Amino acid sequence: MPSCQCGRFFQTGAALIQHQAAKHSLQPQQARPKPTSSPQRAPAPSAPTRNTRPRDARIWKGVRVLEPIHTIDAAMLQPSTAPVSSALPSELICSFNWQSFGGFHVPGHAPLWQDVALPITIPRDRSTPSTGGSGWTTTKNPFEQVLQAAAVMSPDFRLDKVDIVTTRNSLRKLLDFCDGRSQQSFRVNISLVKNTLFIEQYGTAFMAFQSTGWGHNFEKTFTRFPVGLEASTTHDRYLHYPIGDLNCVVGFEVDACYEGSLGNDDEPAEATEGPLERVQAGMEQLRVSSKTEAGPSESKAKSTIASPTTSRARSDTSPPKLPFNTTPKIMPQSTAAEIKSRSKKPGGTIAPYLPQLWFGRTPWLIVGSHTEGTFYHVSVTNVTAHLERWEAERQAGLRKLAALLAELREAVREAVRGGGDGDGNGKEKEGQRCAVIYESGTERVIKVHVLGKGEVVVPDKGYLQFWGDHKI
Repeated sequence: MPSCQCGRFFQTGAALIQHQAAKHSLQPQQARPKPTSSPQRAPAPSAPTRNTRPRDARIWKGVRVLEPIHTIDAAMLQPSTAPVSSALPSELICSFNWQSFGGFHVPGHAPLWQDVALPITIPRDRSTPSTGGSGWTTTKNPFEQVLQAAAVMSPDFRLDKVDIVTTRNSLRKLLDFCDGRSQQSFRVNISLVKNTLFIEQYGTAFMAFQSTGWGHNFEKTFTRFPVGLEASTTHDRYLHYPIGDLNCVVGFEVDACYEGSLGNDDEPAEATEGPLERVQAGMEQLRVSSKTEAGPSESKAKSTIASPTTSRARSDTSPPKLPFNTTPKIMPQSTAAEIKSRSKKPGGTIAPYLPQLWFGRTPWLIVGSHTEGTFYHVSVTNVTAHLERWEAERQAGLRKLAALLAELREAVREAVRGGGDGDGNGKEKEGQRCAVIYESGTERVIKVHVLGKGEVVVPDKGYLQFWGDHKI
């Protein structure tokens, strides 16, 4: 008697397929058994049903094949043998600020923390879509702006030795899955470029409106962007550090630059001189590149970078302009701060913030306590010791995360080698993209589904810069 992974049994295979189709918001009458050995195909859900939460229905968009190519059970996941440690210093690969008029500024700098007299009453935030400030990306290639910024700030850096490129948000979701912690349904898209696994955030533009509070206006009141970057909306940066034996490049947003405890003698010269030299080298390479390479695809990519001397992004036909000042200041990671606000209640803990701080290698936590928008107290904590304890306590989960990342890379590699398109026809597909889906309220498994052909993760120029050729 056939059974579903949810535990239910069915009299016939057709009944099982109908049940699975309904479970994934597919039309039951369209999911019929085929007299072949290929996975059953059904149209992707276009609207939620009565039994499907709207958020869950959206994560199945573009998934054409009901049968996953790979399934990972959290209970069966074995931790990696290599310890996961943040003791080794991280390396800044690039940073950029998203601009309110479009495009982004390289290098970036987080807004500076400002002391404000207390108490102070701040208006409630307006409801805004949860798009991560930048809406994740402004280009068709999900990581294009990252590669453009890295080409300027770290022109000698190579990705052929990097195992994983992802974001802090995606790593936190995957860690919660490994630890068996309660969470909402989620999806990330993954693809392989040579031996490097790219993990993309998915669906930020379609997420529901966040519940309103005072956190956003608290940040705006207590921070100011540096001179020349006043039009910025957010500051993103990408760090290179290991997770177990995997070399990773991890991107995240930084709320503030906190310099309150740093004097001129406390900051090592290497914090600015090394990155500055790399930026100057990258500037020269970009100048040469802009004169010798004028392909249409590159002009399109360059148009997404904003010049600090204009009030809008450049048109495709305008002469190339460098997206930074000639004397940029590189913000040290040691000044990165996360800002939180919470109701003024006794017994508050920083524990919920530690995963975010750990993946972002963020040493400062600033928490404003308020009562209905009136802030009475602001605490600034160096969380280095807290993160060391958290790392030790969550070591098993972190090692499982390393194992999960390695298994996801193998799953995509097999999809490329063994039959890519999900039709079982053995056709190899370069740049195969897959969806990694977890559904809350079901057994603790994530499923890897093949996606149809979409935009490439890395444009051609990115291959030349970071891998040395055009081929995947």
